[in-house]
Amino acid sequence: MADLRIASVATPAPAALAAVARPAVGGEAGEAGGSFGALLTSAVADVNARQLEARDAAVELAAGRSTDTAQALVAIEKANVSFQFAMQVRNKLLEAYQEIMRMSV
Repeated sequence: MADLRIASVATPAPAALAAVARPAVGGEAGEAGGSFGALLTSAVADVNARQLEARDAAVELAAGRSTDTAQALVAIEKANVSFQFAMQVRNKLLEAYQEIMRMSV
């Protein structure tokens, strides 16, 4: 049986959490690590990278070039979970936008 290594789960960096939790005011957006749009762009890029890793792992496994089935399944599941999370964030943002549009001023 192949040697299975389980990597530890990384915790989010405090700077990334601070950028999300603290609203940007004036010139503070550059100091906090970027704008909300930049944060979303990097999150989508991360989801895309995980999807590409999963695709490559599945292709390698199907072609017989890789015998590590567990690593391929882990890569596929990581991509699945990150995509589902991104979809839930998208749904919440869309709901918030629709709620704001329904408000009367």
